[in-house]
Amino acid sequence: MIKVLDNNSEKQYEDFLMSIPDSLFYASNKFRKFLKEFLNEEDAYFLIFGDDGNIKAALPSFLKKNSEFGNVLNSLPFYGSNGGVIENVIDEKTRLQLIETFYHFAKENKCVSTTIISSPLKPNEAFYETNTQFTLKDSRIGQITTLPDSNNDVDAAVMKIIHYKMRNLIRKAQKLEIKVEDGNGNQEAMAFLIKTHKENLAAIGGLAKPDVFFNLIPKYFSYGNDYKIYIAKKDGQMIAAMLVFYFNKTVEYFTPVIKAEFRNSQALSLVIFEAMKSAVASGYKWWNWGGTWASQGGVYHFKSQWGTKDLTYYYYTKIFDDKILDKTKEQLLDNYPYFFVAPFNALKPKLN
Repeated sequence: MIKVLDNNSEKQYEDFLMSIPDSLFYASNKFRKFLKEFLNEEDAYFLIFGDDGNIKAALPSFLKKNSEFGNVLNSLPFYGSNGGVIENVIDEKTRLQLIETFYHFAKENKCVSTTIISSPLKPNEAFYETNTQFTLKDSRIGQITTLPDSNNDVDAAVMKIIHYKMRNLIRKAQKLEIKVEDGNGNQEAMAFLIKTHKENLAAIGGLAKPDVFFNLIPKYFSYGNDYKIYIAKKDGQMIAAMLVFYFNKTVEYFTPVIKAEFRNSQALSLVIFEAMKSAVASGYKWWNWGGTWASQGGVYHFKSQWGTKDLTYYYYTKIFDDKILDKTKEQLLDNYPYFFVAPFNALKPKLN
């Protein structure tokens, strides 16, 4: 039996996710509610129940409505949030039922494009290759650090898994007497994160996440349990910070920031180190650095120094109406904010 997640099945859905060690934050019910308000779009989280009444598998998605160009369905939207089939027992028939339900929903809602983004921890590549009927395929390099087991010397355990050059950078920050603190949910820490995030993105011509994104976090997530902001200080002044989310066995490296004039201090490296130590002490298994483009050499290199393993994951896009490929990159970004419509290199108008 297939149902769409509603208020009555929320608790059962969360219990289902927590029974699967590699389920990610992006599939969580709290993130669903957060996205629902942030995006102001319709969610459709498909659940398959067994004869015993328990959830066997799920597929989360959001629908972006656009009356001019057509609707778009993503599993999941927002900066490449991982979606796809989530299961506690591998069952090809159940997987296929979910995929078929996803496409049926897309057709019912006159979607011009659908995209399923697989998980780096469970890419299920062979299944998606065979069953998603994808028109276009894109990829990202998922970089994951498998955290060491907690022991009496967490400091040494984390130092052991990272590259010696990164160890030296961390020691440099320590010699500069930079101190790392837990932001403890105070508004000052969040305000610093927001302001510095804008400055950092403006410096490279990037698009910063809007204030509302950060301001909604305390509404849907519990500080200390679901997320933390770590702060680096030099002589009492905040100079770097990092937002991380926690879910199940995984820590999500989400928003790192640093004041430009302190970039060479390696304060951010020390922040990550301290946050990673805390994660190990709390029993987390994975540190998810998120997706990296093949062209992002500098970002990839930095993450790789933290004992990462490359786990490629894919965007499986099915185009229902080729006319959507006649649009420009700018038109797609304007009309489908935070949703993936198609790889830009597949668009017919030439990119500038």
